[in-house]
Amino acid sequence: MSSALTKTTLTFLGSHSFVRASGWVAVVVLTLLIILLVEKEAVRAVVRSGPPSARRIFDVAALPLLLTLAIVVIQRFRVIG
Repeated sequence: MSSALTKTTLTFLGSHSFVRASGWVAVVVLTLLIILLVEKEAVRAVVRSGPPSARRIFDVAALPLLLTLAIVVIQRFRVIG
């Protein structure tokens, strides 16, 4: 499975330019981040009482998405400049 995934990823990156590939990655990451933040607000509105750790799970899940978005933006600026 991981070999097929790696081969597919390498094929995609080899057949598309960096700008196009990073654009798609940025769109996917932004979409996931927006969905995650909407879910976080929905859970906050519904679950007023309960353990705070149940609400903190969304913060932990958002960190990798924010880091990935930052890396994509930095790389895009490096290509431009």
